Order: sequence, then C-alpha cells, then structure tokens
Amino acid sequence: MFDFPFKTNPHMSMAFGPGISSDNIQFKKTYVGIKDQTATLRFTDQSDTTHFKKTKLSTAYFEAPIEFRYTANPFDSDHSFKFAIGVKVGALIAAHTRNKDLEGENGGVINPYVMKEISKRFFNTTRLSGQARVGWGHFSVYGSYQITALIKDGLGPVVRPYAVGLTLSGL
Repeated sequence: MFDFPFKTNPHMSMAFGPGISSDNIQFKKTYVGIKDQTATLRFTDQSDTTHFKKTKLSTAYFEAPIEFRYTANPFDSDHSFKFAIGVKVGALIAAHTRNKDLEGENGGVINPYVMKEISKRFFNTTRLSGQARVGWGHFSVYGSYQITALIKDGLGPVVRPYAVGLTLSGL
C-alpha cells in the first residue's frame, strides 16, 4: 500500500493500494455443491455415507484497500505505537472447491484422489470488508469482517467471514 502522510499532521496518513486476496474454508465429511444444478448452494453432511475426507472452499478477490493510519512517533515508526482502520472493496476472481481422498462410511480410503470444482454462480461478485490493526513497531494485531454476504441472497446461508490474527509489516 502507498502511504500518504497528512501535511498538517505527520502522525496521520491515508494509504491506498491494489491487491489480491484469497480465503479458504475447511470442511470435514461435508459436500459443498458449487456446481450442482440446484436453486441454492447446499452443504451436505455425508459422514454416514461415502464422502471426501476433506473439502476446501476457496475464493479469490482483486481488492482495493483504503486505510486511515495513525503513528504516535512518525520520525521513529519502527519503535512506535500504530493504529489503522479502513475498508476493502473487492471483485471476485475465482471460487472453487477442492475435495481430497474419497472414503467409505467407516472411514477407510476408497480412492486417494483430488477432485476440483469451479463455479462463481452462488457467490457475490463484489465484497466490502472492514479492517483494523493496532500494534507496536512492525508487529500488530489485526481483524477484518466482511460486511457483504459471501453467498448471494436467497441462494444459501448468510455467511460473513471474519479474520483475527498477527501481522508482521511496516504499517
């Protein structure tokens, strides 16, 4: 991201920059029907029948984040308290599932292979997320929350992903 300090107050700045992000949701013994010809996206529990051991639902977005930043000591930011709050606007690039290791109902592997399915039909093509970071020097704690639903209205459950974690950066 490109940081633009305010001329009137060097403690504050705005940051902009394009980026690509991807999110993964893990499932066990669950079928995610992103290519099914159904009216809604279905998440089917298959623990009592033939199923894939693991399923991963992945989405990728092209994003444009905007942040408002505060640095307590802008002349020595490597040893200073920092805070940032902002939003990200994104456009969906891809959505797919990756299913691994077909198993029987007792858990034994029937066929060790990987099946991938690609479809954006059930997913919102734009997303809006809020984000915040707070830290000292190059280390910070971050949080983000997707304001728009991951799945289109009426086509599945209302899912709004969130993330919390640690960051090593130059904030």
